[in-house]
Amino acid sequence: MKKIQVLARFFVMALMAVFATEAWAAKPKVQKTVPESKMEVMDAFNQYVQADPFLADETQQRILGEIGKYLDDLLHRTDKADYVQNNDLNAYVQEMEQRLQKYKDDTPLIIEKVMQNYTELNAEATVSFRKQMEDVLNGKFTKLGEKLISLKNEIQVEPDKPFDWKLIGIIAGALVLLVVIIAIASKSKKGGKPVPVKPRSNVRPATGVGGQQSADGGIIVRRKTATILKKQSLEDVIDNPNYLQVDSIDFTYESAVRRMYIKNSCIIDIYNMYAEDLRNPESPKEDGCMVLGRWVYDNESSEYYVSLEEIVLPGDDAVFEEYALNFGGKIKLKVLEQLRKLRRDTNLQYDLTCWVHSHPGLGVFFSNSDTSVQDQLKHATHPNFLTAIVVDILTPMQDVGIFTYRRDATINSKSDLKKMYSLIDWYHWAEESLKTSVQRPVVSTPKEFTPGEFYNTLQTAPKRDDACAGVQLSKNVVMDICMDLTGPGQADDIISMFHGYASQHGSQVEYVAEQVSDKDVEPKLSLTGCFVSAPHCSIPTVRRAVQGYLDRIRYVLVYTPTDGLLTTIPVLNGDLCTEQEFYGEQNLEELKTWIKQNK
Repeated sequence: MKKIQVLARFFVMALMAVFATEAWAAKPKVQKTVPESKMEVMDAFNQYVQADPFLADETQQRILGEIGKYLDDLLHRTDKADYVQNNDLNAYVQEMEQRLQKYKDDTPLIIEKVMQNYTELNAEATVSFRKQMEDVLNGKFTKLGEKLISLKNEIQVEPDKPFDWKLIGIIAGALVLLVVIIAIASKSKKGGKPVPVKPRSNVRPATGVGGQQSADGGIIVRRKTATILKKQSLEDVIDNPNYLQVDSIDFTYESAVRRMYIKNSCIIDIYNMYAEDLRNPESPKEDGCMVLGRWVYDNESSEYYVSLEEIVLPGDDAVFEEYALNFGGKIKLKVLEQLRKLRRDTNLQYDLTCWVHSHPGLGVFFSNSDTSVQDQLKHATHPNFLTAIVVDILTPMQDVGIFTYRRDATINSKSDLKKMYSLIDWYHWAEESLKTSVQRPVVSTPKEFTPGEFYNTLQTAPKRDDACAGVQLSKNVVMDICMDLTGPGQADDIISMFHGYASQHGSQVEYVAEQVSDKDVEPKLSLTGCFVSAPHCSIPTVRRAVQGYLDRIRYVLVYTPTDGLLTTIPVLNGDLCTEQEFYGEQNLEELKTWIKQNK
């Protein structure tokens, strides 16, 4: 009996063990997050952020610093309105706000791009990571947004004017008198009987743009844009020997673009862009760039005239393969930034007027994918002025084909081309035109600058352009410019001229100033630069002062009396450099101290 009880008890315990095992197996397992996942996910997110041309810490700090500088300048200026206009701050704020809002709207997409690589995470970890990423982005957006609001408030330099009640009273009295006169005249015309006045409805007829009634009877409101269109002009380009004139009638049968003006420096930049591919003809890759310029529209002929002036190279996210070309996303931001600078500095309406790409070894033609790129790049309201240049760099003369829109908005094809141009011929023309239009200073043998004998005013520049890598002032020149500032020099005008020579070190050229003269004096040494005094260092102001000398000088020293700052601006390709990273800045007191220390 005892044996039966023991066996029964053992059987029950076995059954309980089996049920427990099955229950444990049936219980859903909780997906555990790998300890390293948090670091891995956030590292991937940070890498994505730092690779973005707008979100990266370096870019954010640069923008915040730029806004901070504008705020500081406005705080210490009495001519705020002029400063806002010269620096085009309204357009700057608007552009930054648009970029900021776009990234705010794209926050879910940014987070999703990172999280799509970590689908194995459980729901709790996924929500946590998304919240952390959102907090990081919102922190960046908040900091930049607050700075923009501060700048936006500061540039409102004209407060609302109080009502002139006296003027309002005069106007009201005049209106009452006018009504009485009209009533008397109306009564006399009707034989002394007053004309019944029709009650005026409180509901106005709905009008559309231009004051016409809308079709559906609703009220159409015209939205006022804050962007002021700059002047559309090519006056300085027409008959300018620095521009190659290309008529569309020469290369195609029908085109919405009547004539193209291609700047010599732009041609040289395009030629140099393909120099590396020419060194490796066995494995060439497609390459390209965007070209900025201006355009005007002839209403009578319905044709465009466009200029090609400055190239913009793609960013490091571009992908160039043997038979494929992807410009990437960063080039769009580079184009927008350069357009803003050009419009601000020249007060002219610059736009994307052309794009260039190569078909190495394949011949010149316009593919379906090229047409797709063209349609994506075209202007929203004036699409037909956009041109395209295709180059086959492996042909003997580097064949060039120009493709444009027809008036019906279709693209010219290879069969429409009457002729090909040669990039080599264009390059030779550009080099020759530069030689004849620009008087270059004599280049000396490399010169070793003894410490204490010369002061390089570009030594503080964050970047150096090989064409103007240094401006070396001798002690006598520094003393002369200090003396000139005590004379009767006028603001916004040239105080004196610098004369000397160029010293070449490998690919870099430095300009040595050994003598100072008045504007009307021409010493034996070559003219190398100008010395200008201006209330603020603005490109339009400086350009007006040195306009007649830009084809002969290589740098401009600008002195601003308000802060005692001396700014060195290189002159590149016949115009003032507009990128501040290439500027050198010193307080004039630093130069005076340098002289005292090196007597």
